[in-house]
Amino acid sequence: MDSLPSLSQSDIKELLRPILFGLAEEDLDELAEAAVPRRFPIGAVICREGDPGEAVYVTVQGHVEILKRLDEESERYLHGVGPGEIFGEMAILQESVRTATVRAAEPTTALEIGKEPFLAVLGRSPSLGVRILVRMTNRLRDTDQKAIMELREVNEQLTFALRRLERLDQTKSDFIRLSAHELRTPVAALMGYAQMMQNHPKVQANPQLRELVEGVVTGTSRLHRVFNSILDVSRVMSGAVQILHSPVSIHVIMQGIALEFEQALEERNLTLEQVGLNNLPLCFGDPDLLYKVFYHLINNGVKYTPDGGRITVTGQTMDVPDLGSCIEVIVEDTGVGIAPQDLELIFEKFYRTGETALHSSGTTTFKGGGPGLGLAIARGGVQAHGGNIWAESPGYDEETCPGSRFIVQLPLAEASQEFATVPHGALSGATTPDGSVRGG
Repeated sequence: MDSLPSLSQSDIKELLRPILFGLAEEDLDELAEAAVPRRFPIGAVICREGDPGEAVYVTVQGHVEILKRLDEESERYLHGVGPGEIFGEMAILQESVRTATVRAAEPTTALEIGKEPFLAVLGRSPSLGVRILVRMTNRLRDTDQKAIMELREVNEQLTFALRRLERLDQTKSDFIRLSAHELRTPVAALMGYAQMMQNHPKVQANPQLRELVEGVVTGTSRLHRVFNSILDVSRVMSGAVQILHSPVSIHVIMQGIALEFEQALEERNLTLEQVGLNNLPLCFGDPDLLYKVFYHLINNGVKYTPDGGRITVTGQTMDVPDLGSCIEVIVEDTGVGIAPQDLELIFEKFYRTGETALHSSGTTTFKGGGPGLGLAIARGGVQAHGGNIWAESPGYDEETCPGSRFIVQLPLAEASQEFATVPHGALSGATTPDGSVRGG
């Protein structure tokens, strides 16, 4: 920044006159006397955001750009200022620090006027204040219009990107669904042949051969369950879930699930406790889908609860706003818990919390591997019944194991009242995620 001593006060006054037209001569003389000509090379910072405002500037020649800092490495262009315009007055009028940075876009000559003489003349000249206010308003209007245009462009870009991601996600989901559907048929056939081999007398008579065949049956059954889960979540995501309404006993469903997990619970010394389920009324829903809902919630509790822990399932009836009379089932465990930021994400397909085993561990082993579809299926099943589901947990900690709670609320439809006297034993069993039948 260089001063230009060759300009006389009379020269400066004549430079200011067309810019500050209508100003009294004595006020014009005072500003001309206080003005100091400055020359700024291209790229020079004239005002820096955050610095105190000690002067205003009148552009004589050249062009400056006004910028807003976004972060340590980037800034946003607001507008430009050319010859005959004032800049730097905002901080003085607001009695605050600079709210933007002013940089010379080309070699620029400006008149620098100190804060005190500027405010003194401004206080005596309402016309100067009105002129500055009009310029500031026009500047803000132009900046707002530019910001609106930029925001519209960004929104259009985001909308385009979102639609493209939705198409890609749909393509991926369709591929996974079709692949699972095509693979499930030969796997089902393979499982049938493996079970026939398992029951063959020669296999039963040979301990080594029996162990090998049992391994094939176990692995094939697990693969079949994975394909079924993929198809289930595909139907949930696409909204193709069909509800076959019939009277359902949550108590009977949970008994079937308990039988299915009986061996895993015993092997890992886990306790599955049921409280109040036998007192619940019948609800009107899809037995198969509700079985899958609670199967996956129990399986989640088993998977993330260390050996020796407890899973408790509690049932009660209650009135819920917007749902009316409901059955509320809470699946609570003494496991590793869920981090606050994961409480909603865990219901997304393929999402898993913590460090999950990547090897082919069983789905009931502690932190065992899996496709990450169970909770997505559970949420889809509950929502298909018009209910609510959410998770609660103090946090994730593998040392203290704070545990987690999954709350399911299912509305008691009026249509279920006609089945209120149906005894539990008269209900048909629900199918499990691998296609077998439990309960009843």
